[in-house]
Amino acid sequence: PVSAGRYICIEVADNGCGISEDAKLKIFEPFYTTKFFGRGLGMSAALGIIKAHRGAIQLTSSPGLGAAFTIYLPLQESTAATHASLTDTPGMLWQGHGMILLVEDEQTVLEIARDMLAMLGYTVITATNGQEALTAYRENSAEISIVVTDIEMPVMDGSQLIQELKKLDRQLPIIISSGFGDDDVNLRTDCAEVAGMLSKPYNFSQLQEVLKQVASGMQ
Repeated sequence: PVSAGRYICIEVADNGCGISEDAKLKIFEPFYTTKFFGRGLGMSAALGIIKAHRGAIQLTSSPGLGAAFTIYLPLQESTAATHASLTDTPGMLWQGHGMILLVEDEQTVLEIARDMLAMLGYTVITATNGQEALTAYRENSAEISIVVTDIEMPVMDGSQLIQELKKLDRQLPIIISSGFGDDDVNLRTDCAEVAGMLSKPYNFSQLQEVLKQVASGMQ
């Protein structure tokens, strides 16, 4: 639901085969795709950006009759109002800066997360296991400001990586990304060493919020 007011309406439609009822229920979920190859980033990221601007998106589709996405964005009444909204309204599209080391062994998740981090203003370098990440950090430690790492990985897992990174820099902010739940993370990791946590699958807004909190703690 959106607040009462005046909105700009943008509609994108086609006359294709339409979207099934099952796909309509999942289409805004992060990592969801109906294609064999694909990142499943587009609709999840679009929804996050639209919600960050206090808007909404509506999907209508029937098999064989195409699909239409209708976007509603709040209308700004004046230049002054626009400036006030962009500077004073919480939840707008926050942007970070600097370099992030992203560690993830699942290629699809790695690509999606990398793209979302880039959309949030970060330069991203990647690694697929803890050992690769440790090497990458040693080579780029002067530029890396935040590490986002999975827990369950081959060669060296996230828990071991955190221990090794903290030996190099005790103040380095590390965000854990895990699909096994907070209890599993707490059992395997010293929470005092962690700046933030993301539960898979996470969306654009959730990633943005965690990074915003971590970045604010670095100032």
